[in-house]
Amino acid sequence: MRVRSTLLLVSVAVLLAACSMVQMGYGQADRLMAWRLDDYLPLDSGQREAVQPALARVVHWHCESQLPVYAAWLRSVDADLRSGTDEARMDRHVDTLLGFARIAAAHAAKEVGPLLAAARPAQIAALNKRFERNRREYIEDWVEPSPDRLLRERRARIRDRIEGWTGRLTPEQVAIVDRWASGIRSDPDDALESRRRWQSAMATLLARQDLTRDAFARELEALLVSPANHWTPGYAQAFDANRTLAVQSLAAISRTLTDAQKRKLTNEMKALADDLEGMRCPPPDNRT
Repeated sequence: MRVRSTLLLVSVAVLLAACSMVQMGYGQADRLMAWRLDDYLPLDSGQREAVQPALARVVHWHCESQLPVYAAWLRSVDADLRSGTDEARMDRHVDTLLGFARIAAAHAAKEVGPLLAAARPAQIAALNKRFERNRREYIEDWVEPSPDRLLRERRARIRDRIEGWTGRLTPEQVAIVDRWASGIRSDPDDALESRRRWQSAMATLLARQDLTRDAFARELEALLVSPANHWTPGYAQAFDANRTLAVQSLAAISRTLTDAQKRKLTNEMKALADDLEGMRCPPPDNRT
């Protein structure tokens, strides 16, 4: 049975690199991804049996080849942040991080893509229904709340994430976070339309009957690796502006770190890097 896939692959890199995944263990990663896939595109028993080996191979590849690279990146970021990095180096670190996601998505598409075939109408209908729910959730979280509430939540979220690495921020650093949160560009119309365009492209691809398996894999890879191709101009401009703002803000915070914050940052990053390097990779599943 050929299997069908969807949004799962676009989040493979994030799922597998996250601290929670490291703590949970790679032994459950493929099962978690299969469960997430089924949430978007219901699979029958034959499809689940076929997709599991491919996901297991993705996890094995990611564990063996990517986790050591992530660990080295963490140590490099730690060194730069403790020395007070400039914006150019911070921008390169962000580029590298985004590159990790693209590499993982491309590999997942190549591994799973040859297994994929046109989805049945009932599966596409279920997928579109899940996409509609996804858009409703976005509206509830990011459109309906007042601007003041969104700003407060954004400010608190940024601060909490940074303090998880550095400890309590100083008043100067809190001011940087406040300016960062206030400067983020967000247009719900552009965001929703960009989301709808990408989701529509995914549903259309899954329903196509005219592609060979290899051609399908290439189309899937392009969709996952280059989602910006489906963004509105306004959303693309906001993304670039927000990325620049984040780079500037993180570089500014790095130049104000206290000695205690530097020690905590090093301890946190070293602990995660050590976990990544010490991960016992699950054996590959060579079933086809």
